Amino acid sequence: MQSSARLLVGEAWKRQFLWQRHIHLGQCLQRLRVYSSLATNDGTVTYLRNAETGAELYLVGTAHVSAKSAEEVRQVILQVKPDTVAVELCAERARKLMAGEEHKIQNLLREFLNFPGGIGQKLVHIATKSVYTLLRNTGLEPGKEFKVAIAEAQQLESNIVYIDQDFRVTFKRIADEMTYQDVFKLLTKQTSDMPAELLREFEKGDFVEGVEMLKTRENVRVLMKGMEEVFPNLVKVLIHERDELMFKNLRQCKGTVVGVVGMAHMDGIERLWKKRDT
Repeated sequence: MQSSARLLVGEAWKRQFLWQRHIHLGQCLQRLRVYSSLATNDGTVTYLRNAETGAELYLVGTAHVSAKSAEEVRQVILQVKPDTVAVELCAERARKLMAGEEHKIQNLLREFLNFPGGIGQKLVHIATKSVYTLLRNTGLEPGKEFKVAIAEAQQLESNIVYIDQDFRVTFKRIADEMTYQDVFKLLTKQTSDMPAELLREFEKGDFVEGVEMLKTRENVRVLMKGMEEVFPNLVKVLIHERDELMFKNLRQCKGTVVGVVGMAHMDGIERLWKKRDT
């Protein structure tokens, strides 16, 4: 009787084990199907799995003023139906963006006077706002992909996580690191080389097409390499330091996650992620 009981228990355990393996295989195939449907030739979507927690991240790289990026973000969220949507914003920037406060020109003087820090930080802040206003006047909408991500997350009742550094800290870091040589290079337009086809689009005044061409990992890598040669301190502050912070915040997310970040951050986050899991 005891032998028969042991055999029955053993058979039950075996069936349970095989069933769990079957479920796990089915889940893996489902993830593969989802990622295959989302994968693009320009490398704007990548899949990363947290080996420590089992969390799954679909990382979407965007051009911050691209209408196509916003639509891609929408499609990824709709297909993945994530537990969490993580966006490259801090809480205050998210509030301003959703309230439509980021581009009101009449508020620039007030912001200049009220923004904390020295004249360098104030100028960096206002210059950034002015560039975004210029882009909007060409028909582009800065931050649209973040608006879409937040709206879709709310619709699905997913968690929303803001993974970026407080924008005031970033402006302070830029002002601290920017040298007189950097200012001179900016004023004399000593900027990095662009891919030839990208440069042609901007020279023609076709900002929309130029921005869409920026939505490939390869073009962004070329630009970042040139920027790092000309403005190493600024790239350190704007890209590498924030890569580290966003990576740490993304690793804390549980379940299935869609992360929305600028294309320039894709390589850094992916490199840090794989290094952590090896």
